[in-house]
Amino acid sequence: MRLRHVAQSSLRRITRRYPWTKHISLFTSAITLLWLYFIHAEERGISHSHIRTCDWQNWESWHRDAQPHRSVFIADPQLVDPHTYPGRPWPLSSLTEYYTDLYMRRNFKLINQVLDPDSIVFLGDLLDGGREWSTERARGLNTDQRQVLINLLILDEKKKEGQRLLGDGTTDLNQFVAGENGRWSKYKQQQWDTEYDRFARIFLAEDQLYPGVNRSLLAAWEQPESPVSIENGARNVTWDEYATAGGKSRILKTSLPGNHDLGFGNGVQVTVRDRFESHFGESNSIYVLGNHTFVSLDTPSLSAYDEFVPDVGEVSEERRQKYSHLWKPANEFLDGLDKTGPKVVAEELERIFPGSHPPKLWSHDIVEHKDDRGILDKLKPASGPHMKRDDEEWKLAPTAKKPTGPRLPVVLLSHVPLYRNPDVDCGKLRERGKAIPLSAGYQYQNVLTPSLTSIVGKKVSAAGDIVHIFSGDDHDYCDVDHRFNVGRYDDATKKEHVVMRTVREVTVKSFSWAMGVRKPAFLLVSLWNPVDEKGKHVGDCMGGVAEGCKTVQTELCLLPDQLSIFISYAQLLGLTIIVLFVRSVIIGIRNLPEPEEDDSELDINTAREKMGLPRYLPRGKPYGRNGSISPRKASPKPDEKKGRGRASSTSTGSANGNNIGNQHLSVQRSYNARTRTVSPAMKSGSLTPNHSGYVLPDLYEANSKMNGNGSLIDKAGYYPKMRWRDPDEDEESDEESHVGGHYDDLDDSQAKGGKVGRRKPKSKARRALDEFFRSLLLIAVPAALWYGFLIKNG
Repeated sequence: MRLRHVAQSSLRRITRRYPWTKHISLFTSAITLLWLYFIHAEERGISHSHIRTCDWQNWESWHRDAQPHRSVFIADPQLVDPHTYPGRPWPLSSLTEYYTDLYMRRNFKLINQVLDPDSIVFLGDLLDGGREWSTERARGLNTDQRQVLINLLILDEKKKEGQRLLGDGTTDLNQFVAGENGRWSKYKQQQWDTEYDRFARIFLAEDQLYPGVNRSLLAAWEQPESPVSIENGARNVTWDEYATAGGKSRILKTSLPGNHDLGFGNGVQVTVRDRFESHFGESNSIYVLGNHTFVSLDTPSLSAYDEFVPDVGEVSEERRQKYSHLWKPANEFLDGLDKTGPKVVAEELERIFPGSHPPKLWSHDIVEHKDDRGILDKLKPASGPHMKRDDEEWKLAPTAKKPTGPRLPVVLLSHVPLYRNPDVDCGKLRERGKAIPLSAGYQYQNVLTPSLTSIVGKKVSAAGDIVHIFSGDDHDYCDVDHRFNVGRYDDATKKEHVVMRTVREVTVKSFSWAMGVRKPAFLLVSLWNPVDEKGKHVGDCMGGVAEGCKTVQTELCLLPDQLSIFISYAQLLGLTIIVLFVRSVIIGIRNLPEPEEDDSELDINTAREKMGLPRYLPRGKPYGRNGSISPRKASPKPDEKKGRGRASSTSTGSANGNNIGNQHLSVQRSYNARTRTVSPAMKSGSLTPNHSGYVLPDLYEANSKMNGNGSLIDKAGYYPKMRWRDPDEDEESDEESHVGGHYDDLDDSQAKGGKVGRRKPKSKARRALDEFFRSLLLIAVPAALWYGFLIKNG
């Protein structure tokens, strides 16, 4: 009981201090709690549940002792910018940009927190308008600076610095050309830098890649090697200048460009490509992940070699040579895969198996050689099976392309999907349609041309057997199989022969909910390829990839439907408004008391009635005892008292005190307006002989009724006689100067501008509207604060 009393007392104190808490009801509290739970579920619970269902253990089918390399593939984040929805007005455009960034930032952080991948690979289209924002050129040299560089043979005197001219001598590759007839020319390098900063905050920030992990750089003289290397004979430590504390480091690959990053085909600009590579890495690259060789190919630039040109068709040889500066870097990269592929594999195997593939060291000696005839000859290369000397010089002997080093299964990464027939089904996981449509337009082409697809498949096979292809660009999922004719070297015949291989290609859905798909996604890739020191597959599948051994497993992980979340909010808001409106109408119709009317504190009119003295004339007692009320002086006439703005509020209705029947107060007075001197009465109903109208309550009689005797009033003392100053005797005193000074609401009803009587009751419609908006506000404020907290903290 005491606890209940304390709780009730505390609640009363709170309601007195904060009057708005009187309107909180059990119903509004329940609706508020429902909103708080719903917001938390939509902003936190749904994303967690979607990603947790994709846990590696739920779909991997490796044997129990396998330790696969786990990678996450993300396609087409395509950060929203002015280029994405050019006709969308403000603030809708700004809200779209904010919520797409929030969506990707939240889910990317959860991927790293829940799934903890070993590597993350992006499949292009990192920015939406990256190709449209103009580049900046360096400031030109003055005459003295230019002359210094010419004297150092760094700059050609005939050429101008900062220029890259084509063979025609007029086309400067460093000159940016605005696309779409200069529609986006007002956006400069600053716009691109702003979008890169956004990309970095979403995908490159440390708290995004390693959530909840305290990572720091430490000065380290000795850094432990990986356990795998130690088991294979490596030293326990190696020499490093610094080390990173806080767990494993994720491998992040962002160098694969898309058509929104560079453009497509002949629309690619060299300056835009250089800017992309300076921030994200080389557009054509090769590396090893999970004992697989990854070949990242710049297909948007390579498509300048062979692309579908609207209204023209296939590319002519003349046009191909015109844009050779765009496709040659990617083509040269493909031509060198037979050397770069084994090289990166040997470096990886040397890291895992120290001493298995020592790097080749070149002598730094200067050797001058003369042959038997005494003729100064060039440096003689070491003789080998690939060198042959004729009468003049050493030449490379043409032989079959025998593998020059160890090789691993190859995974090809291309932003643009490879060619397939237009009726090929993409699988049941595709959201829109059944196949990728074959179409092309301004700066895009849905798939590569058939001839370019064959070239890519054959040249990439020089690095090893292609086991999988991953692509993006389409924004939707597609799973198809390709058949390639690839060359394979036969050790028995020492010749190369053509074989047919079937390769699976997966086109990954967009990671952004603003790219035309309701359910964005990312791809989980599990790589398990145990090898020996020569790169040969070992384990249960001894035949390796050549015998059909699977080393790659994939799983598509769907993300929440953000648009349906917004729709759910709108539905719950509409339901809440309907329920509150119905409740308010019921309250208005039933005329239920408002919280302030139920409070123990009385309103002003009720207080006046209960606290005021009785105002009536008892019958049969025209005259009472003397001394009950001090006689009042007659009110002066208006012309006798100048300076008072109104007559005395206590003047009687008759100037003559003999007419008792007509004597009454001309104006009703409140109890607190002016306190009157009261002396104890000997009998109830006493009236002064000279003044009538007020009757003292019979305190003795009232006390006897309450207590059965008059003991209390007999024992009570008498208050001393108070001396009151009559304002009629003080010309400078005015009743209005004292009104409302100390009594708050219980002030004089005669104050200027005030009205006498009860407050006019509200109509039923007004009561219903007040209750509706009050309840809606009590629910909306905490819900909005909770929602703002959740979106601010990811």
